Amino acid sequence: MKRGTFKKLTYQEAIEKRIEKQRNTPPRGLKLTSKRTKTPKRDLMPQRVKRAKLELVALSHTFVRKRDGINGEIKGYCFDCGTYAEGRHFQAGHFKADSVGGAILRYHPHNMHGQASGCNMAQRQETVKINYTIKMQEKYGVDYVNHLINLKPNMQFKADIIFYENLIMFYKYETEQRIVDFLESLC
Repeated sequence: MKRGTFKKLTYQEAIEKRIEKQRNTPPRGLKLTSKRTKTPKRDLMPQRVKRAKLELVALSHTFVRKRDGINGEIKGYCFDCGTYAEGRHFQAGHFKADSVGGAILRYHPHNMHGQASGCNMAQRQETVKINYTIKMQEKYGVDYVNHLINLKPNMQFKADIIFYENLIMFYKYETEQRIVDFLESLC
């Protein structure tokens, strides 16, 4: 068997290495800061924005699930396939994916509809996309669906705490049409 390239330290070398390491580490409770400290990614978004974003997701999804549900409850028929779902199986699915559409389409009430969890997840996505598009065209018309697909914010738009707080207030106290008007005024 071939020997590795690592050299085994002698007892004296191991002691010297340990002493050197102890000299370079601070005492307990103290931390040395280097000149180049990287900001962790989680610190780039302030906690206030994170909380507002989470609250807005919960509000918008509950709004849509109640709108499309039976008698304002979180249960109803899937927008795509028509199966009955309730509770956590009745979800707010997006026509244009929220990861692609940006902040405006992520929270646009006409971009979200109540879906069964099987249709909203990745089980039958190709069939669901076709059915969802057909249902959207039946509900809103071809021109409005094309408008929704092409709805993109201008280059200066950046979702910030003011955007999230305003939209939270709209979802709490305003009608669906006022929410749509607010979101489309940003484009």
